[in-house]
Amino acid sequence: MRHYDTTELSGWLARAFVACGMAPEAAQAGARVLVRTNARGVETHGVSRALVYVQKLRSGELTPRPDVRYEDREGVLHCHAGSGLGQAVAPRVIDEAVARAAHAGFVPVIIHDVGHLAALGMFALQAAEAGMIAFISQSTPPVMALPGSTGAAIGNNPLAFASPVAGGPPLVFDIAASGVARGNVLAAAREQREIPLGWAIDAEGRPTTDPKAALAGAMLPMAGHKGIGLAMMVQCLAGSLSGALPASVTGGAAPGSAPARVGAFLFVANPELVAGRAAYDAHMAGWLAAYRQASGAEGRYPGERAARLEAERAKTGIPLPDGVVNELRTVGETTGVPFTQEPLAQTAAD
Repeated sequence: MRHYDTTELSGWLARAFVACGMAPEAAQAGARVLVRTNARGVETHGVSRALVYVQKLRSGELTPRPDVRYEDREGVLHCHAGSGLGQAVAPRVIDEAVARAAHAGFVPVIIHDVGHLAALGMFALQAAEAGMIAFISQSTPPVMALPGSTGAAIGNNPLAFASPVAGGPPLVFDIAASGVARGNVLAAAREQREIPLGWAIDAEGRPTTDPKAALAGAMLPMAGHKGIGLAMMVQCLAGSLSGALPASVTGGAAPGSAPARVGAFLFVANPELVAGRAAYDAHMAGWLAAYRQASGAEGRYPGERAARLEAERAKTGIPLPDGVVNELRTVGETTGVPFTQEPLAQTAAD
């Protein structure tokens, strides 16, 4: 593991996206999201996805300069994303929803035809940093099934929510319905190491520790039928309401790692208008205090560790394994924007 400066890495990735045809502002937004994802400790959904996004931008599966438009319909804001890069489109959608929530209190949004959003918590965090509560979910192609299944039955359909916390970092919770994110299996395949039993099944429905067999099979849901139920909830909200028909999980440069043209559902709520800011903050403080007291000295709420890690990595850089660095070099060769960043001289252990 070598550490790389976040600002330099973000600037380089933005230039690579521009070389793929993206507008500079959108490229910078997408790069910032991916690098910040790593900075907050979500290694599987940050810059490790850069290569497949570049491949999809260059192939036309993602549209470098999408025609993003909004439509108000029956109290719901619809965003037609034009197959744009998710990390560039979603921040714009959150900004729009936050602006509307300043007057409407509660803003439901459906995003149509958007690229893979990866770490959904990044967008919920964006809203929470603006003082809002947010929930976001995304449909994915089928990648998950119960034991014994001979094919992927449903997406692992991630969801995230976030809330501002007076006097502390936002609470941010981000999960997929599978026991672990599929990105962990992709990382294991890249690094040629086994995965634990219980993560996935092979194409015959048998438990496997081989990541390649897992990628050909299906992820296992968390908590059995409960994980399937969560995935179905997201499928209704983000899939069926948007009418998303994402590309096949077996197509593209990295099967299943970054599906294009998916659907998403989110809402942004303004505590000031719904409950009163002071009342909301006081209630949050009360139940978080009880939670901390019951959890002991090491207890923390979701989002605290990520905030500390982000502050630390702003100084020490983000750690990247050689496999990811090699993929970034491939991005540089592919786009004509060479990856020449040198690792920081001094690194800190994670």
